[in-house]
Amino acid sequence: MSPPRSLQPGCRGFTLIEVMACVLILGLGLLAATALIFYGLRLARSAQAKSLGMATAMTVISDPSPLATDPTLSPSGATTSGYLNGLWVERKEADAVALDGAAGKRVAVTVTVDVYEANGGVLCTSANRRIIKRLP
Repeated sequence: MSPPRSLQPGCRGFTLIEVMACVLILGLGLLAATALIFYGLRLARSAQAKSLGMATAMTVISDPSPLATDPTLSPSGATTSGYLNGLWVERKEADAVALDGAAGKRVAVTVTVDVYEANGGVLCTSANRRIIKRLP
């Protein structure tokens, strides 16, 4: 019976250089995979913030009451701001335009809502709509 191939004369193992090269290539591959995972998590977090921001903006366009501040206290007119859903929300109304044929009871107002991330103040989303309001 002959000895195993690894013990036969003339058979050699891997050199230290070959092992180091393999470890380096494997390490770079794992590092790249880890970076891709963290990049995907960052994109998912950003998409969630934009989605939540747009839903919050659409809600605040039609109903500013969830915001904490009183619009009559604002020096720039009908502007409200505050925290909602963990985001900083600013709602601004442009000057009202009276509608013809509504006997002065209804006005058209352009409402702009900007939603910022709470940490860092980065703008998540912005929305504006023209709405019709009934005067008291």
